[in-house]
Amino acid sequence: MKSRRTEQPAENTESPSDWVKTPVANLVRYKSSGIYFARLRIRGKLFRHSLKTDVISVAKLRPGDFIKDRREEMGDDSAVHSGRMTVGDAISIFRQRLDGQQDIKEGAKVYRRKFIDALLKSWPDLEKKPVGKVSKEECLDWARKLAAKYSASVYNKTVGTLRMILDVAIEKGARARNPAKAITKRRIQLRELHLPEAEQFNLLVESISDAGAWCSRDCADLVRFLAYGGFRKAEAANMRWNDCDFNHGRIRVRVTKNGSPRSVPMTQPRIARSEDCQNMLMPATWMLAPKGNRPALVFL
Repeated sequence: MKSRRTEQPAENTESPSDWVKTPVANLVRYKSSGIYFARLRIRGKLFRHSLKTDVISVAKLRPGDFIKDRREEMGDDSAVHSGRMTVGDAISIFRQRLDGQQDIKEGAKVYRRKFIDALLKSWPDLEKKPVGKVSKEECLDWARKLAAKYSASVYNKTVGTLRMILDVAIEKGARARNPAKAITKRRIQLRELHLPEAEQFNLLVESISDAGAWCSRDCADLVRFLAYGGFRKAEAANMRWNDCDFNHGRIRVRVTKNGSPRSVPMTQPRIARSEDCQNMLMPATWMLAPKGNRPALVFL
């Protein structure tokens, strides 16, 4: 019956003599059944979990997930368990988790960190405030002031960040409900785009080319390349000459915002000619690439 015990605090009715230590950390064997258990003590609380095997070579491979889950569930933040958790403590945990996430891009992490900073700037005394004392009324009052100063997009992202931070406190047991859920988000109205006519665009490019700087012509070529292909700056910075397929009239975009490569047709005559495309691609890869990460040979 003991072998069917799962992830729960160990009972005190068992005698220490019922268990046999092993050379492997956090691994013990139940004497009467021979079944191995993962054993872990966190802040005085003892947990055991049946590994459902009596073979030590198999058992020592299994405790990893159980130990990781229990440590994450219990946490190691003494402030949380002493009832003194502040919003700053929750932000620290949120930042740590954000840094460790592998399923989102670094740019998205940087974007989220900016909204943490915006939150603390717009609510200066929030960081030191106990999470249990953040009220619904305070959240609504902060949101009202925030909405008066920032765009709907910034407002919504900052409110969302506050909600996620307070969700950490709920997960840790520092409070029961999230008061930021009472804040309603604003509707984002898309701006109507007013694109220049062809003549206006050509005049713009000519004015850049004739500006008189050493790189004026390169800058003009860069503007043409981005406009003709509809490329983002980061996309253009990561392009290489072998991404240009003149036989099929397409440009391969390998590095994209959503991580899925795409092909762009060479619909504009200027970008479809090899020499012109080369002149436009060179400044894109050199001028937009981060310093220290510029390719030595672009057209390979």
